[in-house]
Amino acid sequence: MKERKLLKQLQRKNEKALEEIMNRYNAYVTTISKEILAGKGTNEDVEEVVSDVFISLWNTAERIDYEKYTSIKAYIGMITRNKAKDKIRAIKHWDLELYDDVVLIDNQSEKIMEQKEQQRIIQKLFQQLKPIDQEIFLLYYYNYLKIEEIALQLNMNPQTIKTRLRRGRETLRNALRREGYKVYEDKD
Repeated sequence: MKERKLLKQLQRKNEKALEEIMNRYNAYVTTISKEILAGKGTNEDVEEVVSDVFISLWNTAERIDYEKYTSIKAYIGMITRNKAKDKIRAIKHWDLELYDDVVLIDNQSEKIMEQKEQQRIIQKLFQQLKPIDQEIFLLYYYNYLKIEEIALQLNMNPQTIKTRLRRGRETLRNALRREGYKVYEDKD
């Protein structure tokens, strides 16, 4: 079945169309999920993202903009990246909560105070970056956008984005060193 026809059938909530799409693109979705979750999630997390992608596709089928997304693969790729990034955020939030509990159980109040001080300093330093650099940092490190995506969104050259990220990291590292913290070197 051709993609345009599959999209129309999916829009009509035809389960056979969803099965066909799943058969065609399951490996593609799994590959993207594994790549984004590499080192951050488990195989179960990857499987959950893959399931969430196809559930989301089914639930939003009638709202797909067929002019914008003429390719199922492109649309599914976008959903997959978003679901995988959501999973990373959820994992990071869980890890942070768990780590805080362990620290409190061990009663390492000095370490907690040091971490909070580092966070305070980083926030203060972050505010000193130019607004455009703050936006780039947030898009790259919090929203997990790729450099090319940020460049498109901000209408900038990808090399400029890379340079601003590198300079911003260097600024933060130098400021942390001045505050007396050990800083690990960047692997640019």
